[in-house]
Amino acid sequence: WGYLCKQWDAENGVLGGEDGGDDGMNAGRKLLRFNFFMLQADVLPNMGFSATRKRLIHSHDCTTTNGENAVVAAVEDGGQSAEL
Repeated sequence: WGYLCKQWDAENGVLGGEDGGDDGMNAGRKLLRFNFFMLQADVLPNMGFSATRKRLIHSHDCTTTNGENAVVAAVEDGGQSAEL
């Protein structure tokens, strides 16, 4: 998950030098955290789809050096979900 933080920063000139290319000029664009969601819809018998639900799969904090404080949410009916 930490790779996504590094990749974002490299592509947006946050890291500087070879990786960022802008010598770190875009420090305000540093990625601090992100959430990874899954969209889910059930297939109905008539080949239609039910309402789409958004479920939190992973929440990650990019500000730590070791990246070990990520919070993983279980994908369950009682978990984090929202109707779209």
